[in-house]
Amino acid sequence: MVYQIILKEGIEAFLDFIYPRNIYCMVCGRGIEKKEAYALCAACRNKISFVEDKACEKCGKPLSDFYFLELCLDCIGHKHDFTKGFSCVAYDDEMKQLVHRLKYKKERYLAYHMAEMMTDKLRKQGIKEIDCIIPVPLYKRKQRQREFNQAQILAMYIGKNMGWVVDCKNLIRIKDTVPQNALSKEERRNNLKDAFRMVSQAAFMGKTILLVDDVYTTGSTVDACSQELMKAKPKEIFVISFATGRNM
Repeated sequence: MVYQIILKEGIEAFLDFIYPRNIYCMVCGRGIEKKEAYALCAACRNKISFVEDKACEKCGKPLSDFYFLELCLDCIGHKHDFTKGFSCVAYDDEMKQLVHRLKYKKERYLAYHMAEMMTDKLRKQGIKEIDCIIPVPLYKRKQRQREFNQAQILAMYIGKNMGWVVDCKNLIRIKDTVPQNALSKEERRNNLKDAFRMVSQAAFMGKTILLVDDVYTTGSTVDACSQELMKAKPKEIFVISFATGRNM
């Protein structure tokens, strides 16, 4: 355990040396002052659609000012198994590029600042007690190809920021699903049916859980995770994602 902690700290120090934090804006790459929050220049910060108070009470998708219901249309039409979800920013073209850089261009330092936003979101929402954080798992072959799981990196930073335990072993992905982005809502749910399995139900029994993912769209992925976790009868399941689709 001590060896793993030292190794993780060494990796973080190395990444900070290669990609010094808060020197360049993580979106546009312009030079910034060290004090700028989330490594964002003022121009990029003003362009980002942060999810503020007007959001779905269930999944956390942003709602327009003229939308008068408390639930988004997706949550009205479909029951979710998690307790409540939160997201930081709207998943527009620039945020898609940011997530793409993290996942496929291996710019792992971006996760540090994304997790800062996610941590602040949880604090603002009053989420203070979590028994364990669970990153949405990747299928083992896909994780080998990508070399890391972006949700796991986000979860590790959130856990470090909040002092919460991260469990990366007791929820696994056992089905090599096709990419979700080209599928309909119903196809997404069918694609993820029986895709996840708990190794130990006892690890989650009566616990307050935080599921972590990079992007929330229809909620099919976290629903599939939650359905499996519910077999352990946890106390609550919260969901936090960096970005989310808009209300449909």
